[in-house]
Amino acid sequence: MNKMDKFLTQLRSVLLRGAESMGLVLVVLILVYLLLGEESGEYVISVITNISLFVSAVTPQAIVGAAIVLGLVSYLRSK
Repeated sequence: MNKMDKFLTQLRSVLLRGAESMGLVLVVLILVYLLLGEESGEYVISVITNISLFVSAVTPQAIVGAAIVLGLVSYLRSK
């Protein structure tokens, strides 16, 4: 089990680094759009459009639901 735990820990760290990298790419694309506006290119504009559609689709009920789930997970982990 020790090898399996070590492997899962390494896999988790790699996946977290990948998620952080993708978040950084999104932030850079948003900054490019803010700096260049409509002249930033098709790809950047399509990413901004998708982000705005996602933000408009998220309802307050979904945010409250996610907060409840995260609070429950953190409570169970602390026990």
